[in-house]
Amino acid sequence: MNQNIFFELLQKLKQKPNLMRKLKIFAVIGVVGFLITGGLVIWAGISAVSYVTSTTNQAVQSPLTQDHIAKLKTKAQGLPKIQALNCWAKAQSLLAVQPWLERPALDNLVNLKVACLEQKPAVCDGKDCEQIKDLMNTAEGRTI
Repeated sequence: MNQNIFFELLQKLKQKPNLMRKLKIFAVIGVVGFLITGGLVIWAGISAVSYVTSTTNQAVQSPLTQDHIAKLKTKAQGLPKIQALNCWAKAQSLLAVQPWLERPALDNLVNLKVACLEQKPAVCDGKDCEQIKDLMNTAEGRTI
């Protein structure tokens, strides 16, 4: 049905050459306009990416930024490292209600801070590790 309508329109256009010429001009102008618009969009995108990269490069290379990065590196070296094993185990043990009822909340939070932020070297002799013993003896009220 739609094909019949399309072919009927084509036949009517062929009968009127003046209208067919105007339609061809309109189609060509539309295609050229579409191509120009697409080209401008692509050019604008490339220009924006180029501007952002050049500005970022200038900002990173500036002496002021280099000075800030150096200061941040020195400050970061002084921060304590997170100990994943102790921290995760202590956090899991504090998910229960019992530690919060047995000890004051401040003690629990201090124990969590000690477990996560203070550095303790692992002392292991074969399968016997002091850190693991500390983790398992939390019921005695000791800090990890």
